[in-house]
Amino acid sequence: MPSNRSNVLETTVAAPSAPGGREEGPAEPRAGTAPAQSADLAVERFMESLPVPDRPSASATAVQAVLDVLPGSVVWSVPIHDPSGAIVDFLIRAASPEAEDVHGRRGRELIGLRIRQSYPSTVGTPLWEAYLRVAETGVSEQISEYEHVELAEGVPHRSTYILRIARLDDGLLITWVRDDLADRLETRLARTEHLGNLGWGRWNLITGEITWSPQLYRIHGRDPAEGPLTIEEYSTLVHDDDVPILKRASEAWARGAEPHEFEIRIEVAGSVRHIRVSAEAFHDAAGRPVEVHGLMQDVTGWRRTVDELADVSRRLEEENQLTAHLQKIVMPVQDEPYDLPGLRLATRYQPAETAGYLGGDWYQAIGLDNGDVLLAVGDVAGHGLAAASAMAKLRHAITGLAFAGHDPAEILAALNRLLCKLRPDVLATALVALYHPADRTLRWTHAGHPPMLLARGSHVERLLHPGVLLGVFEDATYTCGTVRLRPDDLLVMFTDGLIEKRGRDLYEGLDLLSTAVAEALRPIPAASPDKLTAVMDSMVPVNAADDACILAAQITQAAQIAPPARWEG
Repeated sequence: MPSNRSNVLETTVAAPSAPGGREEGPAEPRAGTAPAQSADLAVERFMESLPVPDRPSASATAVQAVLDVLPGSVVWSVPIHDPSGAIVDFLIRAASPEAEDVHGRRGRELIGLRIRQSYPSTVGTPLWEAYLRVAETGVSEQISEYEHVELAEGVPHRSTYILRIARLDDGLLITWVRDDLADRLETRLARTEHLGNLGWGRWNLITGEITWSPQLYRIHGRDPAEGPLTIEEYSTLVHDDDVPILKRASEAWARGAEPHEFEIRIEVAGSVRHIRVSAEAFHDAAGRPVEVHGLMQDVTGWRRTVDELADVSRRLEEENQLTAHLQKIVMPVQDEPYDLPGLRLATRYQPAETAGYLGGDWYQAIGLDNGDVLLAVGDVAGHGLAAASAMAKLRHAITGLAFAGHDPAEILAALNRLLCKLRPDVLATALVALYHPADRTLRWTHAGHPPMLLARGSHVERLLHPGVLLGVFEDATYTCGTVRLRPDDLLVMFTDGLIEKRGRDLYEGLDLLSTAVAEALRPIPAASPDKLTAVMDSMVPVNAADDACILAAQITQAAQIAPPARWEG
C-alpha cells in the first residue's frame, strides 16, 4: 500500500512551482512565528484545501437510515485523498444517535467532522494504520484495547476503547465501546455497594470537607444536592438510646487509629434503620485526628430477620417446655424398674432430636381392677402439640376401655371407630396386651404396629397377630392372639423409631433388634434381676429423626396352674 502510506507531511509542506518552472523553497515564516508553527499552519491549510468527496447523497442517506436504528456508537466515514491519491483523512458522513466522541459530541453533531483534524492524536497510531488497511484491503479488523489520549488545558486525559472497523461501500463503518478501567472499577464498586446496601464516607476534621458515596445518600434517604452530613449533624438522626455509642466512637477516634465498629439506630423518613459502622481515624504527626474514613451498612433487614428468628426460637422453646410438661402429665416415664402384679417393668421414651420433647409415641402399663395388667404402646403420626394431644386422647381411651372390661381386640376396634369419627386427619398404630397373672396368660393384638418380642432364656421370638392401621377403615375388626408365659420370660414392646431406618427393610431392623436382645441375655443367669437392665441397655434407637418408646416386662410370679410345655397363640 505505498500510495496510501505516502508521507503526508512532506506532501503538504512542499511549495508549488514558481512561474517559469523554477522551484522555490519553503515560504519564509512571518515575523514572530516559529518554523514549526509555520509548518503546522501549512499542513492545516493544505488539508483544508483538499476537496471534500462529493458523493451522491443517496449513499449517505441510505447508510444514515440504517445507523438511525442501531444501538451504541457507530459512524460511517469516507476517505479524503491528496493529489497523489494517498488517504490523508476520513470524513464522517453518517452517525448513529447514541454515538458519542471524547468531546461529548453526539449523533448528528459528528457528521461533517474530519477524523485527522478533530482527533489529531489518532494519526500514526495502530488505529490510524487499521483505518488505512481496511480501506485498502476490505478485511475487517478489531482493536481490543486502544488507548486514546486527548490534551485538555495541557493535561492528558486517557480513555480506553474497543473498536471494530469494516469497509462499507467505499467508506469505513466504525463502532466503538468505551472500556476504561476506572469506569469499570467505579461500576463494580457501585454494584458492590448496592448489593451489600453499604456506602463509604470521608470526614476531614481540619478543612471540613466531607465526601459520601452515592449509596450512602440512598441509605439515609438524602438528596445528594443537599450534601453530606457532618458528624455533629449525623448525631441528630441517631436514636436517643444510641447517642452514647456514637460518642464513645468519637472518643475512640480521638485516642487512636484503630478501626472501631459499632451499630446504631437512626430515624429516616419516619422509620428506624439499623446501621452498622466500621470506621477509623487518621492522625497527624502530633497525634491529632485529621480525617475519619468509614463504611456504613444498612442492616435493617438482617436485624429484622434476627429478631424474627429469636422470636421463633423463643416460641419453640416455650412450646418445648409446654410439651415437656404435657409429657410428665399424660405419660410420666419412670427412670427405675417398677413392679405390677406378676411383672417387673422398665420403660424409656426418647424424643426425636429434630422435634420437640414430645411426639406421638406413647406407652401404658397399669394394673386393672380385676387383677389383670394392661400393657400397650402406640404411635401417632407427627410431632409437637398436635401429635401429643392426639396421643393423650388415644392413651386415655385405651386405658378407659381396658377398665371397662374390653379385651384387646374390642379396644382397638372401638379406638379405630373413635379416630375415624373425631380425628379423620390422624393415623396411628398400637399394640395392646392384657396379662392375667393368675395363669400367666397374655392376650394381645396390634394395629399396623411392629410385633412385640418374647425372650425365653437367650432365645427371642416375634409374637405376630397383626391388624389394620388405626384411622383408615371405620369398620375394621381385630382378633387376639394368646400365649402362656413362664417365670423369667421377658416381653419387649416398642415403637418403630427403635428399628426403622431410611433405606433398610423393617424386618431387617427386627432381626437386628432380636439379635441384640439375645446377645444381651446370653451371659445373664436365669431369674437374674439384671435382665431388664441388660435388655434396655441393648436397645439403641437407630433413627434420630423419630421418637422411640420402649416397654420391657419380666414375668416374676409363679403360675397357679401348670403351664403347657410349648407356647400357644
